[in-house]
Amino acid sequence: MKKIFSLIFGVCVLVLASGLAQIQKPGDLKYPVLKYDPPDPKAFRTVLAGGLRAYVQEDHSLPAVNISALVNFGSLYVPEGMEGLDSLLSGALIRGGTKTREGTAVEERIDFLGGLLNFTVGERTSSLTLSVLSKDLDEGLALFFDVLMNPEFREEPFALAKARAIEQLRQANDQPGGILSREYEKILYGTHALTRRAMKKTYENITSADLKAVHSQYFVPKNIILTASGDFVKADLAAKINTFIRAWKGKDVKIPVFSKAFPTPEPGVYFIQKPINQGYISLGHLGLEDTDPDYPAVQVMNFILGGGSFTSRITTKVRSNEGLSYNQGSRFTTRWGFPGTFAGYVQTKSSTVGYAISLIEAEFDRIRKEQVSDAEMDTAVNYFIDSFSSQFEMPQGTMNAFANLEMQGKPMDYYKTYRDKIKAVTKAKVLDVAQKFIRPEKTVIMIVGDFEPCNKGGEKWAGPLEKLGKLHRINLIDPMTGAEIK
Repeated sequence: MKKIFSLIFGVCVLVLASGLAQIQKPGDLKYPVLKYDPPDPKAFRTVLAGGLRAYVQEDHSLPAVNISALVNFGSLYVPEGMEGLDSLLSGALIRGGTKTREGTAVEERIDFLGGLLNFTVGERTSSLTLSVLSKDLDEGLALFFDVLMNPEFREEPFALAKARAIEQLRQANDQPGGILSREYEKILYGTHALTRRAMKKTYENITSADLKAVHSQYFVPKNIILTASGDFVKADLAAKINTFIRAWKGKDVKIPVFSKAFPTPEPGVYFIQKPINQGYISLGHLGLEDTDPDYPAVQVMNFILGGGSFTSRITTKVRSNEGLSYNQGSRFTTRWGFPGTFAGYVQTKSSTVGYAISLIEAEFDRIRKEQVSDAEMDTAVNYFIDSFSSQFEMPQGTMNAFANLEMQGKPMDYYKTYRDKIKAVTKAKVLDVAQKFIRPEKTVIMIVGDFEPCNKGGEKWAGPLEKLGKLHRINLIDPMTGAEIK
C-alpha cells in the first residue's frame, strides 16, 4: 500500500513540476475568458395594486428578505425658502411614528425582530429600506408600509430632528473637505437649486404640516418603485404586499423642472482661508451627464488620468514619484438630469500646494496632446469589463439598479450594452474626449487652506499662487445665517 501511495505521490510531483517549469513568471499564467451575461430587468419587473411598479427576485440562499421603496423625491425638489425640509423628513419619517404607532414602538419592534428599517433622502430620490428574517416577513411588511404610507410626524420627535439638524449646521465648516466640495459646486453651478443650503431660519420655519404636505404630494404609488429580494415565493409576496396597498391612492405627481443654464466662472484661483497645515484642492469645471454618448470613453480616459487608483497618471506622478499626497486623482461626477463636475483633486502640505497643482495641470495637458499607451488602454478597459459582474453580486443591489434605471428614464438594456460600449473605446477616442471634456481655459482652482504658506510655496515651486491664475479670495459662509464670515 505504501509503495502505491509513493508512486502516486511521485507522479503528482512530476506533473506539477512539469507544469511549473513551463511558467516563468506570473504574466505567463493563462485564464479562460470570463463569460457573464447581466440579468434582464424585464424578468423581474411586475406591477402591483394601484400601479405600484416593482422589481422582485427570489433568493433562497439565506432566510432573510430585503425590501426597498425608491421614491422620486429629493432635496432638489424642496421649495426655495424651505431648505432643510429633506433633512427633517429623513430624521422624522420613522421616529415621528404613524397614525397608529409611536415612532419608538416601531423602532423597538424592528430591533426585537433583529431587523433594520432605515430612511434616507438624496438629491432626487428617497429610499425606505427594510431587512428582516423571512419568518418575520408579515410583521416586517406591516411596519414598512405603515411608515411609508401613514407617517404622522409627531411634534416631539419632529422637534428633536430639527434640533439635531441645526446642531449639524454648527459643524458644517469644521471639515475642510466638506467646505471644498460645497464651495467648488457653488462656483461651478452658481445660484441654482443644486447649491441652495439650509440655514437656522429655514429649519425653524418648517412645520410638521410641511412634511405631511410633501409626503402627500410625492409618496404615492405612481411615484415609487419597489424592490424586493430574498427568501419568499414571488407570487406570495405580491399577494401580501397588495393587501397593504390596495386602498393606497394618490394624484399624479408633477416633478419640478430645473434650468440647465449655469454660469461661466472666471478661471483662476479661488482661495478659502482656514488655518490648517494642508491644502485641500479641486481644479476643473463642469463635466457631462452620464447619458452623453461619450460617457463610456470619458470613463476610460479618466481611469487613465486619475481615476484608476495606483495605476493612474496623477497618482503615479503626485504620490508615487513625488511623495506629495495620500489622496489625489481625478473624477467626473454624475448626477441625474444635470452635468456633473470634473475635478483633479489633491490634499497636500501647504508648501507643496502650488507644485501639486502644477503636476496635475501637466497631466491634464499631456492626456489632451498625446495618445495614451496600449498598456494603459488595456488596463483601463479590462478594469471596467472584469469588474462589471460585481455590480450584480447581491440580488437587492441588482433590483435597486434596475429600479434606478427606470426611475431615471434610462434604456433598460443599459447594462446589456455597457461592455460593448467600453470595448469600442479606442486610443483616438480617448484623445478626442480628453480634448472635448478637459478645458484648461475654463479651469477654476479651489483651495481650502492657510493662505500665507500656500502662497509662498516651496523649493520645487515658489509662489505666489497668482502664477496659476487670477487670485480670488473667498470668505467662508456662516452656515447658521448664510452671511459671510469676515
